Parts: sequence; structure tokens; C-alpha cells
Amino acid sequence: MKKVWIEVDNRNKQFFTDAIESGVDAFFITRKELMPEISSLSRTAVYHKENLPEDIRFFVIKGKEDEEEAAALPASLALIIVAEDWKVIPMENLIARRKNLFLLVDNLQDAVDATAILEKGVDGVYISGCPDVEKLKILKKIKSEKGSISLGQGEILSIRRYPPGDRVCIDTIINMRNGEGMLIGDFSTGMVLVNSESHENPYVLPRPFRINAGAVHSYLMTTEGRTKYLSDLKSGDEVLIVNHRGETSITVTGRVKIERRPMLHIGIKGKQGTFGAVVQNAETIRLVTPEGESKSVVTIEKGDRVVIFEEEGARHFGYKIEETIWEK
Repeated sequence: MKKVWIEVDNRNKQFFTDAIESGVDAFFITRKELMPEISSLSRTAVYHKENLPEDIRFFVIKGKEDEEEAAALPASLALIIVAEDWKVIPMENLIARRKNLFLLVDNLQDAVDATAILEKGVDGVYISGCPDVEKLKILKKIKSEKGSISLGQGEILSIRRYPPGDRVCIDTIINMRNGEGMLIGDFSTGMVLVNSESHENPYVLPRPFRINAGAVHSYLMTTEGRTKYLSDLKSGDEVLIVNHRGETSITVTGRVKIERRPMLHIGIKGKQGTFGAVVQNAETIRLVTPEGESKSVVTIEKGDRVVIFEEEGARHFGYKIEETIWEK
């Protein structure tokens, strides 16, 4: 999800409250005396515009030389790009070459355009120079936008019983619907969409906040196109929620449980090859179907079709790289 930073210069408490409830990520104040007042309302980050931390910097772009200088700065530095007459091409060049980019905007259209450049967009917007009502409109629009990921269909090739193994339950801080879950797989090049425990069943009450994800060795697709081992996941980590249409959103884990349970290996064939996922052998673990429904792993059969994610290449510490590598 894109970040939204808002510049403020007044004491409109209702605006502060509305912005906080709408998910603003940080306030940048122009008057130092506002700092205690805003800070008392929530734990939202508050910065004084004239005394920023070392990892945040305004950067004015007037020409190609400025663009080159910005691209060469450390990726750890959050750059707020200031361009009075900003153009798409310079932002495309920067987005392709570095992360941690914010664009200063003063209207809704510029904000929407900036977050869609090269399909990836800037990492966030810095809103300044417009009325409070416009700031809230931009904030709510950007925070309501969902991301996307390209998904396909896979065919079930095999279902094999495995001995007990350590499986990971991910309890998030949101409730999910049927057809929503997380992408899990033995290999980073192929993952299956595991449904949340939102489905009614006669055995236990639904737990729509939970993904019974799979064995500890499995990959999980996380934010920014990265992967993570299920064994590395912990409370407070960001995770990617995906539905059958490929729409994504971000939440965080409230709890991670690892317990020993009987397991199943599900073999799957996609367009690019075959892969699998090891999941718990239980009625409540379900895979998402292309129609947006879900099917329990204890009733799934060879030939059934499920929602999958595939990609070429390899991963190094969760990042996609071009490298000769085989996973088998």
C-alpha cells in the first residue's frame, strides 16, 4: 500500500482526526508549536518540516542533472521529489532506478497518476499546497486503492500423505472472505493460493483472520514482490493478502503458531512447469479455485483446478534475481 504524508499548518483538530482514521502515515508540520498537539492524538509519525531526520530529504528536480543525482542517492534515503511542472518521464526514470520515492502533489489527479507510473508508481505522496478537504480526498483515494498480482490456473497432479511436520498458522489483524488468502509454495517459482479459514464447516468455528499456511520450509509471497520462509514470519510482520482475481492488500500478523501436524503434499502443474506445496492434512485447509470459491485439501482430486502464481528466475534473500538455479 502506498504511503501518504501530509503537510499541515493549522490547528484543525477534526482534520487531524479524520486523517489519522483514514490511515495517514505521517504529518509534516510547518509550525513547531503544533507538534505536541498532533502527537497527543495518536502514534502517527509527526515531523517538523525544517528539522527532518537524516533519512528524509526534499529534492528539487529542474533537469536531467538533478534526476541523475537523485537516482544515485542511497535507497535508504526517502526522497520527496519537488517539481513544480512535473513530468511522467523523469519519474519513470527514477522509479526504474531506485526505491523510497515520494512525489509532492497538490491535487487528486496528480496523486493518482504518480502512484500508477510504470504500473509500480512512487512509494508514496507528500500532500501540500491544497485545502484540508482536498488533502483528505487524496488520502482516502490512495489508501483505498488495491494492488495486483498476475495469477493463473494450475491443475492438481497428485495428493500424497506426508508424516507429521511443523506447520505454520498465520493469524492476521483482519478478517478475510472466502476466495482470499496467501500464496504459498515449496518453490519461489510456483505458489498456490491457500484460502483463509473463513469457510463454514461442521468441525470448528470459522477463523476468517487465519491462514493455515503450510510447512515451515515453504515460501510465502510478501510485500514489494519479495518472498519469505514461513519459519521466519513473526508477529508484526507485513503480509500480502491475495484474492482469486489477483487483487492484493497488505496487513500484519498478530500471531504466528507453529505446531506439529500430519501433512499432505499437493503436486500442481502450471504453464511453466510443476511445483508443489506441503500443507496440513485437515478439513479446514482449503485451496482457492478460479471461480473464487475454495476446496478442502481432503476432498481435492487430481484434475481439479486451483489459483496459482508462477514466475521465472530465482530468489536471493527473498529478492528476485536473474540466476541459473534449479529447485526440485
